Amino acid sequence: MTVLIEGFAPDAIALARLLVQEGRAVRIASATAANESATALRELGIHVEPAADLDADPGLAEIAYLDVWTPEVAPRVQRLRAQGTRISCLGDLLLERWDGPSIGITGTAGKTTTTSLVAHVLRTAGIDVAVSQGARADNLWPTADLLHGLQAERSPGAGAPILLLELTSSHLAFMCSSPTIAAVISFWPDHLELHGDLPRYRRAKETIVRHQRAGDLAILCADDASAGFAASTPADVAEISLRRPVERGAFLDPERGVVLVDSKGETVLGPIHRSAAHPGNVVAAAAIAAAAGAGFASIERGASTATPPRWRAQPAGTLMGNRVVDDGMAATPLKAAATLAAYPDHSVVLIAGGLNDAGGGPVHATPEERVLLERACDEIARVARAVVVFGEAGPRLAALLRGRGVEPIETTDLEAAVAAAARRCSPGVAGVVFSPLFPVTLDDRARFAALVGRSP
Repeated sequence: MTVLIEGFAPDAIALARLLVQEGRAVRIASATAANESATALRELGIHVEPAADLDADPGLAEIAYLDVWTPEVAPRVQRLRAQGTRISCLGDLLLERWDGPSIGITGTAGKTTTTSLVAHVLRTAGIDVAVSQGARADNLWPTADLLHGLQAERSPGAGAPILLLELTSSHLAFMCSSPTIAAVISFWPDHLELHGDLPRYRRAKETIVRHQRAGDLAILCADDASAGFAASTPADVAEISLRRPVERGAFLDPERGVVLVDSKGETVLGPIHRSAAHPGNVVAAAAIAAAAGAGFASIERGASTATPPRWRAQPAGTLMGNRVVDDGMAATPLKAAATLAAYPDHSVVLIAGGLNDAGGGPVHATPEERVLLERACDEIARVARAVVVFGEAGPRLAALLRGRGVEPIETTDLEAAVAAAARRCSPGVAGVVFSPLFPVTLDDRARFAALVGRSP
């Protein structure tokens, strides 16, 4: 029976080429027009179907590899599941076929930064690691370049590198494989529009541990609902925490810094959490890297020399002489609130807003997510000296802030928002923070970096 691959993105095309070379009957289909690769794919015997309405009729398939942006609630997903088609994705195939150890990292926030830290620490320790190079927005999601690792010839006695994957709920909803080391670094209601409700979102996230085996390891956050994922895995369990000591894993001690715990006892790594990222990311990366074989000295050195990914609470130039922090990937309320929590009262000029719908349905719309949005607005009311809102989400955010005694400046687009923020800068401002709370386009993220280096 045919294998269905959704989309004409480079990852989909590479996967189609691999499967047809293995003798599979492959159909690649998308709602968009075919690109320049269509002719070459047809010459390989791949059935190319542009302008396809997969929601109306996905066709028969033994297995369907869906695009990472496909919501689990999409009609095509329901139709495929109803007819017995196995739904999968590139990350699932990689884990299923990888002949060495693997690490998967998920969480409602902090996935990319933690995965990047782990990669750097493992390489500092001299451990061979395979991690993606082509995902958008500096994410470390599964990408087609990792397929080469499945076909690579290795010298006698040389094992496969460790496969390291950042996995979102959109990947995990379409997976039935789990890594040998699975880390869930945070969990709260988010992206529920993609899954339908909180139980389905949780079920998707739990996939990262559900298919582990005895002897594997699940590393779970003891500070939130992630801890409950232990009931879904046969693997051994370690914990990470910013609030209390743990019996195995890593935690943050207010006086000693990051502490690793294993069967031999505690090892104090010190205040390495102060240099590279949010403390939670560093604690998680330390636990994961230690489980993967990195020594303590390598963890200390790697954590202190890592470069955080772009758009994640990083310095980004100045605006009218004021320091700018680019937190453009903070597309959800709690991510933005975590960045703002570090600032004194009434000290920040905040730029926020963006899209009400990023393609999967209205965001922050469920009761659980609205509660988190309200909490983030409380934090904004505390920390902001001025708030500039922009885009489709601007009026919604403005209404919530007015209910807290904050009168935001409403603008139409990001350029106007930056100009308005510049006019509110003054010597008493601790910084200008771009932390949107809502999804923004990749173009806007890139545009912001170009805007803040000059004064309007």
